[in-house]
Amino acid sequence: MRTTAATPCTPTTAAESRLIRRLSFTDVLVYGLLYFCPLAPTAVFGIVYGISGGMAALVYAVAALAMTFSAISYSEMAKSVNVSGSVYRYVSLSTNAFTGFVTGWLILLDYFLLPALLSILTAIGMVLQFPQSSRGFWILVFIWLPALLNIIGLKLTVRVNTLFLLVQLVTLAVFFAWSLWGVLQHHHATALLAPIWNEQRFELLAVLSAIPIAALSFVGFDAISALNEEAHGGGRTVSRATLMLLLLVSLLFFAQVYLANLFVAPGTRYDTEQAETAFYTLSSEIVGAWFQPIMIVVAGTVSGVANAIVSQMTTSRLIFSMARDGRFPAGLARLDRRGNPLTAVLCVALVSTVIGLVAANEVELLVTLVTFGALFAYITLHIRLYYRFRKHPERHWFKHVVSPLAGILILVAALASMSDNARWLGGSWLCIGLLLAFILYRKGRLGSIPLNE
Repeated sequence: MRTTAATPCTPTTAAESRLIRRLSFTDVLVYGLLYFCPLAPTAVFGIVYGISGGMAALVYAVAALAMTFSAISYSEMAKSVNVSGSVYRYVSLSTNAFTGFVTGWLILLDYFLLPALLSILTAIGMVLQFPQSSRGFWILVFIWLPALLNIIGLKLTVRVNTLFLLVQLVTLAVFFAWSLWGVLQHHHATALLAPIWNEQRFELLAVLSAIPIAALSFVGFDAISALNEEAHGGGRTVSRATLMLLLLVSLLFFAQVYLANLFVAPGTRYDTEQAETAFYTLSSEIVGAWFQPIMIVVAGTVSGVANAIVSQMTTSRLIFSMARDGRFPAGLARLDRRGNPLTAVLCVALVSTVIGLVAANEVELLVTLVTFGALFAYITLHIRLYYRFRKHPERHWFKHVVSPLAGILILVAALASMSDNARWLGGSWLCIGLLLAFILYRKGRLGSIPLNE
């Protein structure tokens, strides 16, 4: 198989190793929906419900608000930077290579852990359906099957994922229809407010503690920005898709969590195993026993594979971008004859396999670590957007001042409310990134990045 590699930080070779523009606005939208995953809350609903004291819908509403500010920042940055690399690239080009590397390293915590986490969440559903099977077996299947599809090529994955998306939306429509019918039959007005506000059980700290877990469903904006190089229309297409996706996924997530929350009996407390499968159990009670295996297969397998495909694809493209800039070994910047970053894809699959098998029973910790990396990087992006437009003649008061500052405040509060283990491990990852950045700087490998339009 023919491969090519770029010498880092050289404008000519960087241009030669650019990814091919082949994605339409619809392709980007489908990709984004699959990365966010319409059924994403099903995997963590029970955990969010337990931590928040029964107000999971409130948590998702606040998380959606926090992510609104992040989506606006990504949308604004996408218009001015038309290359692959996401927040890593944005920060590198608007500040300096040192800060950019550290930001890219932080978002890698999200990207490296997410494929492994997705395989574990998918395995949980499959073991529930097939009790004699093991998590380890399903973890391997749901890491290497998506990797194989990514190796075959982007266009095939787009076609496969469009079908997967339709299946998820139809399944969700069935759940909505039966849930709404059940609400009309059995719930009165005061009970309808319980998932959003319950004065007797409300604790601000509990709600804030649940936000990082709910935010897992919203950490796709950086992945969309990584398609700048491959989307027709570049940053403007990505900018439009980002805001459209924010609206769509916020409505889908809140609606399914709110409806499921209504059917949880007051005073219910889930243990760890029950929390991981709470949504599946509720779907059986709401729709019928026949629907639970369908929900497990669709939410656990179809959406899991689709999400893993785009998650691995995005992770490999970030690694490719950082390797192309000389931040990682040059071998990771190799493209095969189809224009895919083959070596980076294989690297992601191998790392995901190790993490998935080692942390197969650490779902809650992995969820918080994934969001730690994403939220920390989002904060950096907000700061850069604010300073970028602080004295700019085209500064927009809300988009460039109010929005980034509000986003920073909410995300800092969410990070501060994380568990001690998550903060300790996340902080350790940050320190490693700072050390690596210092080493690269001393070796002269943190030169400026050429912006090739």
